[in-house]
Amino acid sequence: MNVRFPRQLLALCAALPLASCTLFEPGAPAAATTVRARSAFQVADVVERVFVDEGYQTTQRTQEGMTFERPGSKTDRVLYGNWIEGDIAQRITVNITQRSDDSYRVRCLPSVVRDPHDISFEDPHRRLQLYSFHCAHLLREVRRQCASLWASRASDESG
Repeated sequence: MNVRFPRQLLALCAALPLASCTLFEPGAPAAATTVRARSAFQVADVVERVFVDEGYQTTQRTQEGMTFERPGSKTDRVLYGNWIEGDIAQRITVNITQRSDDSYRVRCLPSVVRDPHDISFEDPHRRLQLYSFHCAHLLREVRRQCASLWASRASDESG
């Protein structure tokens, strides 16, 4: 009897709940969550506040979401090149999609960019990861702040 197969199956089943929100979603985001809010603008405001507090700068705003960036780490330099002079940046694209009247889906797509903001040589690389603990941490904070805003709205309407 082969004992290895059940262990491998058990490991797969243990890892599946961590990435379940990303496995079956188009575009395979590294982290995603659903929040309740009054409008997409309120969600975007909370997302921007959380990411700026974490050290990111807003580099682009679009109808679908926004892009945040911060300088890359030494590990990013080793993994993605630019060992000599070029800059490396960590970039996260956050998409906000309306699911119902008061429900919004927030998705994070992290990447590393060589020579950011250089028109001719910018080279983005999508991070190949099934699940990002850092992005999930940021989205948990977004969900927590949106939930507290939603609860304050409910108390305003009842009072």
